[in-house]
Amino acid sequence: MPVYLIIVLNLLAVVAGTAIGCFFRKYISWQLQDNFMIYFSIISTALGIQLLGRVSNLSAVVLTFLLSGLLGHAMKIDKRVGSLAGKGESQNQSSTSVILVAFTLFCASTSGILGALDLGFSGDTTLLITKATMDFLAALFFASASGWTIAVIAVPLGVILGAFYLLSTQISPYLSVEMIGNFSAYGGFIQFLNALRIIKLKDPPVLDMLPGMILIFPITYFWPC
Repeated sequence: MPVYLIIVLNLLAVVAGTAIGCFFRKYISWQLQDNFMIYFSIISTALGIQLLGRVSNLSAVVLTFLLSGLLGHAMKIDKRVGSLAGKGESQNQSSTSVILVAFTLFCASTSGILGALDLGFSGDTTLLITKATMDFLAALFFASASGWTIAVIAVPLGVILGAFYLLSTQISPYLSVEMIGNFSAYGGFIQFLNALRIIKLKDPPVLDMLPGMILIFPITYFWPC
């Protein structure tokens, strides 16, 4: 499937989910939403297992994961993004607030960033296709409560996915097989954290782990064989 179709698929998923959520909002119960959060967490865990299977050196990935946690905590990445979403939730009657919450949900997710990078590194569309499926249902549930404005988020989502894909194509010639494998495995760790957050079993600072997406490359390069 051509690259642009994968990205367009993600955008259409948000728009289509919004439309269906608006039309059928009276049939969507809170119980149904809770059930699907459990399903999403299982999908995220399965993706994490698949990505972890690509690892080249688990020790390098573990070190990166821990260092990223320290760096992300110091930078307060997850807390800062979360505070923006909280402001949006406290003013959920305005269109601006709804778009802000939606941006956090769809565009700040690690699955989108990882999926776009993975597409450029290896041509693997698994993450982005899975993200499109999950975004469709998430948009459906979100729009059932917030209305049509959620569809606007498709615009910045397209920009972000396209930008990370182009970045990956520029740097991939300089990366070794081991680097790409460890990058994928690091993404698997993040998917496990996502699963915990989705199911609300814990609330790990997922976005604090974003620095590791950069750290994994030099750490792998200098890691002793």
